[in-house]
Amino acid sequence: MSPPPFVILVRHAQSEHHVLGLTGGWTDTPLTDLGHAQSQRLAARLKAELGDTPIALYTSDLQRAMQTAAHIAAAFGVEPIADERLREHNNGEAANMTLAEARERYADAFGRPWGIDERPFPGSESGREMYARVSSFVDELEAHGRVPVLVAHGISATCVIARWLMLTPEALEPIGFGAGTASITTLTRDRFGNPMTERVNDVAHLAGGEGWVGLGELLRD
Repeated sequence: MSPPPFVILVRHAQSEHHVLGLTGGWTDTPLTDLGHAQSQRLAARLKAELGDTPIALYTSDLQRAMQTAAHIAAAFGVEPIADERLREHNNGEAANMTLAEARERYADAFGRPWGIDERPFPGSESGREMYARVSSFVDELEAHGRVPVLVAHGISATCVIARWLMLTPEALEPIGFGAGTASITTLTRDRFGNPMTERVNDVAHLAGGEGWVGLGELLRD
């Protein structure tokens, strides 16, 4: 097995659940018009940084991730590979509810951190179960001469980062990693092969900004 020297991790762009007051998790909504525009900027950013470097594109199979990945796929001329292990937290019966309805019905689940073994909603998965699900994907990831680009979600992105850094599930009880919509996080290794992060939650492209942090040095190492 040949683990990749670095991985590009992105969060999906703005989804309809963000603007319609719905729960996230396995609520399966498409991107908004703004989300498509964000995805186009994201794809352009990655293409500007990576150029003709071959990539392997993996995505959660939920609509908002698949549609974000489609813009990246078009920029690089690749086919995205959907994998349900990159899905967001399975929120069980809270999926497809409005936030107001979920807060009313499951008040105890809101306004506090969830324990790693807690299932906050009926039919939902625990943090430990989600970590194991996402970790199984990360552990099987191979380079194959391509840069892996993963399209995930807020909490699943945290699990990807944690597994890359070899953190335990228990470490996720007090910490997390920010991942804004259409953000870029780069997971790398130092010269000794130890896992590290090169950048987290980079959204400069959404402002149309200059001074992008390039990946050229990483590609040459």
